[in-house]
Amino acid sequence: MEYMALGCMSGTSLDGIDCSLIKSDGLSFANEISNEFIPYSEELQKKLLNTISQEYLNDTSVLTLLNEEYKKAINQFIKNNNVKIDLIAMHGQTIFHDQKTKISIQLFDKSLSFDSNSPVICNFRKNDLLNGGNGAPIMPEFHKMIAMQLDLKKVIFVNIGGVTNITLINNEDINAGDSSFGNAIINDLIYERIGQNFDIDGSLSEKGKKIETLFNKILTDQFFDKKLPKSLDRNYFHKYKKYFFQHDNLNNTIFTLLEIIPYAIRELISSPSDYKIILMGGGRKNLTLQKIFKKYFEDVSLIDFYNMNGDFIESQGMAYLGIRYLLKKHSTYYSTTKVLKNIYLGERC
Repeated sequence: MEYMALGCMSGTSLDGIDCSLIKSDGLSFANEISNEFIPYSEELQKKLLNTISQEYLNDTSVLTLLNEEYKKAINQFIKNNNVKIDLIAMHGQTIFHDQKTKISIQLFDKSLSFDSNSPVICNFRKNDLLNGGNGAPIMPEFHKMIAMQLDLKKVIFVNIGGVTNITLINNEDINAGDSSFGNAIINDLIYERIGQNFDIDGSLSEKGKKIETLFNKILTDQFFDKKLPKSLDRNYFHKYKKYFFQHDNLNNTIFTLLEIIPYAIRELISSPSDYKIILMGGGRKNLTLQKIFKKYFEDVSLIDFYNMNGDFIESQGMAYLGIRYLLKKHSTYYSTTKVLKNIYLGERC
């Protein structure tokens, strides 16, 4: 049976809502129908960033504003597409994630109603956490389906969002986890220093060079000693920001942080030359980062090369996971999150 599913994702980059409409059986294929990015208002972005940096939700207006923007964006997307939707899969906005305490907080009002009679599926990390898992990453099953569609036997999908996570496919085996920070710490640094939101096309980092002392200092963190599966909070590595100010050159600092992303992945893989590396997420657009990846790996490409929109892989994945919830098909495993039993993800809102 085929389903028309709407997936909505708000990542740790805190930039807005990704909406994707796919047609899929939840098992062997997913066809892209429509995608749209709806940016958050500047007011909401600032409120979310402040909430995350303080690690405390003391401004409840952020919930009201988030709900308003979610409802408006999703209803407009539904209106624009004008098709019968079988389900809506809603991730919500992550503001905190900690694998040790098994706490992962996504802001989303379950009472929100949309201009559709479709069931809404949410809380996609809950089942994993309740069964001993890290709660992240949750997309490996979707990546596995993509690999099957593309007939790729040995591939590593690298999603560079606020955090960088990888899914390693080795024929039938699947392994996954967060490998390092991603865009979040870099974007926050750039905004603090020059008021720019991110390193557009790598225009800042291309002028930089690696700061060995900073590179080595960050790599002493115990997180890099852990094997997959493992997960990170968006702000875990922000504790190293105090060392950034020892280096006045912003370009060099950004370049150094970018260098760590592929280096950390290579250190997790026993035979990196055996795998095709496919980059996804917003970070894939950074031309400097692309060049650094090609220094560490032999076969690197963007997911866009395969006629897939790299900006919407996770929102499409949410739709796919929503279908698997209806089918009660397993979507998380010990090898991806350390969950103690294979289980489906999500619940009806």
